[in-house]
Amino acid sequence: MISVIIPTLNHQAHLAETLSALIPAAVEGLVREVIIADGGSTDRTLEIADGSGADIVTSEA
Repeated sequence: MISVIIPTLNHQAHLAETLSALIPAAVEGLVREVIIADGGSTDRTLEIADGSGADIVTSEA
C-alpha cells in the first residue's frame, strides 16, 4: 500500500480530477491514504480536498 501526497496552491480546477483518478487504486487497496499539502490556497482547493476525505496539511505559501 502507498500513501499519495498532493502538493497544492490554488488548484481547484484540477484537484477533483486528480483525486478521481486515484479511486480505482484506493478500491483495490493499493492507495492507503491521500494527503493534500496546501501552501495557502485562496480558491476552493481546501473545500474540495475536505470533501474528498483526504487528510489535509496546510502552511503559508
